[in-house]
Amino acid sequence: MDKLSEIRANAGSLSLTNTKNNMELILKNAESANSTYLEFLSGILQEEINYRHDKAKTKRIKEAGFPYIKKLDDFDLGFCKSITEKQFKQLSELTWIEGLYNLIFAGPPGVGKTHLSIALAYHACEEGYKVSYTNMQMLIQSMRTEEIDRRSKTKMNRIRKSNLLVIDEVGYLPVKDIEGNMFFQLISELQEQTSIIITTNKEFEDWTEFLGDPALATAVLDRLTFRCDKILMDGKSYRLENRKSFLNSKENL
Repeated sequence: MDKLSEIRANAGSLSLTNTKNNMELILKNAESANSTYLEFLSGILQEEINYRHDKAKTKRIKEAGFPYIKKLDDFDLGFCKSITEKQFKQLSELTWIEGLYNLIFAGPPGVGKTHLSIALAYHACEEGYKVSYTNMQMLIQSMRTEEIDRRSKTKMNRIRKSNLLVIDEVGYLPVKDIEGNMFFQLISELQEQTSIIITTNKEFEDWTEFLGDPALATAVLDRLTFRCDKILMDGKSYRLENRKSFLNSKENL
């Protein structure tokens, strides 16, 4: 075994994956930069750290379960007048996660609730937080089948270990009594442990309607709003204002 192969094998034994896979490039760059031994060693370790950080970030984003990717840079503050630039910056700093604050984005469809929720959650993944995304119907399905379905159990375990949970479309459809109780139990379990983002089209006084029980609605909201910011997002639907038509597009004329 030549010396390069021996170094590559040793790097693999030490789980230095980036070093093992890119040894020739690392040596070439070091020679080009005329690096000292100390600079060479420091560079190898820093590249390995960067590789592991990127790998972990990719894993966090994948496990979050986003239906699609949205980023904060893509959010149109000019269209959404409900959030000020200062508020947007404060949300982007993610200090509310450290403080275990919840966020509730309320408003009609198309005003950016889901976009902003996913963008904040994606940014949280980038910053090292464990994140889970679900909508209300998916969450109910997972809670109901947790004990009999391995995928549901895995999803619920991941939710319970998350720093941030996004629950989208809360209140769009009514839930059964047992489902409402399960939802309450989960919110209670995550209190003082996980930050939660809720998107909803319901005002607080209307939560009784879809949960089906005034006492249950009060108990759920009591826990969600104990440490919470509610942002009412109103206005026109972004999708309707910017809808696209295949038949009328210039490419098809």
